[in-house]
Amino acid sequence: MDGLQGVQEELEKWLIPLIEINGGRKPRIVHYQIYSKLNSLMENRGSIFEKCYPISFPLAQKMLAFSYKFPSSFGQWDPVKLSEGDVMKPPQSYGNSVFPVIHRQYIYFFSSKENRETFMKNPIKYICQPKPKPTVPVKIAIVGPPKSGKTTVAKKFASMYGLLRLSIGDAMRLVLNNQPESQLALMLKQHLQKGLTVPDALAIQALDVALMNHVCNTTGVVIDDYPVTTNQVNLLESARIIPMKIFELEMDTKEVLRRALLDKESMNRPPYPEHDSSQILAIKKCCYEQHINAIRTYYTKEHQNWCVIDAFRSKWWVWNKVLQEVQVVVKEIQIYLERIREGKAASIAGLCITPEELQHRLGEFGQYCPVSLAEKGELVDCSVTSSLQFAAEFQGHYYKMASQGELDKFLSRPEVYVSPLAPHPLPPSDMLPKKLTPAEVTASFPVSAQMHGCCPVTYLDGKQRYEALVPGNIEYSAKYKEKIYVFESEEKLLKFMRLPEKYWNLKLPLKRPPVKEPLLLTALPLPGYLEQAIATSLIKALNEVGCLKPKFPFLSVKKTALLFVACHLKVSKNRRYR
Repeated sequence: MDGLQGVQEELEKWLIPLIEINGGRKPRIVHYQIYSKLNSLMENRGSIFEKCYPISFPLAQKMLAFSYKFPSSFGQWDPVKLSEGDVMKPPQSYGNSVFPVIHRQYIYFFSSKENRETFMKNPIKYICQPKPKPTVPVKIAIVGPPKSGKTTVAKKFASMYGLLRLSIGDAMRLVLNNQPESQLALMLKQHLQKGLTVPDALAIQALDVALMNHVCNTTGVVIDDYPVTTNQVNLLESARIIPMKIFELEMDTKEVLRRALLDKESMNRPPYPEHDSSQILAIKKCCYEQHINAIRTYYTKEHQNWCVIDAFRSKWWVWNKVLQEVQVVVKEIQIYLERIREGKAASIAGLCITPEELQHRLGEFGQYCPVSLAEKGELVDCSVTSSLQFAAEFQGHYYKMASQGELDKFLSRPEVYVSPLAPHPLPPSDMLPKKLTPAEVTASFPVSAQMHGCCPVTYLDGKQRYEALVPGNIEYSAKYKEKIYVFESEEKLLKFMRLPEKYWNLKLPLKRPPVKEPLLLTALPLPGYLEQAIATSLIKALNEVGCLKPKFPFLSVKKTALLFVACHLKVSKNRRYR
């Protein structure tokens, strides 16, 4: 003990901390306590000798202003939130909600005390991570029935990330207050002073002017409860106002009325009366549902930027879900901008590209996958889906891939799959296979199907055997090199569309199977008729006789069995035609 006391005094001189563990307890408890005490030292081993000093926000501003300390490479970003996947820049007006820290000669900013404490434990871990990518203005819209939480989510974005919350009323008030003498403001006043509803055309103009705000162009904007009619969608498209993501908060009428009753019992109601009676809310919900299906279909087809959120869940779940979707979109845009700036191929998923723009900027392979054509020689047509999940941009042109594997190969080495290094160019349009409908096949008369209507894919895959000559179905037809082919199934049709050169020029053997023609049931001989018509019912009837062994009074066993079989056949016939 005297020796340990001397060692302890020496360690205290060198500021080495002492950890005391009760060794009289069970070994597993001692092991756990030692691990708990040393775990933080092992995890933060790279930062054991690093020192961090928390300071106030005004002091941090003074130090930066007089160049006593320097801003870090993270700028105003929170390094801890950045390591957790946050790609949205926090607001610049921090106030008292920012917690600066001095590490070496740099100052870092954090959004909470918990993040600051986490950084101070292991600063090396967070300063060695990749630096934040350039900020992207966030432009989203939130729609939904009344009481679904649209404004709550919009205000949350405004308070946490500094986005501008903008409803159509806010846009008109901004024009009336900031530009009262403009022609647009005078036209708005003309309608409002008469007590009329402002036309959608003027409202869109006011929204377009409000979006010129510097906050919208640097940080972003949340459009609250707009658009809600198809006319508004058309006007937004004409003004080129396309949100990167539109969130629909989905909720039924029963929940709307329940939340309205809870709001009436709340003590935080405004002093003026609100239009939130059950009758008015039911009318609003009905008007909303008249257009929302068409709006959802349009944005899903044209821009793939529609996201449905279950608003019946808690407000925290809804907020986390919306924030997660926005983070994904912002990250995709940041990666796209970075890769395009470096001259690499970049995915265009989530960029709200219209079908017209896609068609205008398609590369030399059109809607066909260049990776499948180069590696397998297969013509994989990607036009069957309008999704751009597996599409990419390279050298100003768009290319669509068949799956995620092909997309990853194209993003890693795009120059190998496009001209001039592409091993297989796309054939001319008249040399590409084309699917035909039954009406088109019928209209092509007198041109008949090749191979006497047999499926070429089944025949070749069956090693050209006699048994592989299977007649095709006119529902699965294709045209290639001015010839028509019919196939056994859709799977065989898709196989032909991928490799037409492999299956198109086949020769039938001299001996072919006879044509199968339908035969009328009444044309069969009596034994065949009985076999095809009542064999199953007769077997069931005989089985029932054998199991039940019935005996009617005053009748022989034979007559009883025949009568039972007759009744059983009659009942089965009635069930069949009922």
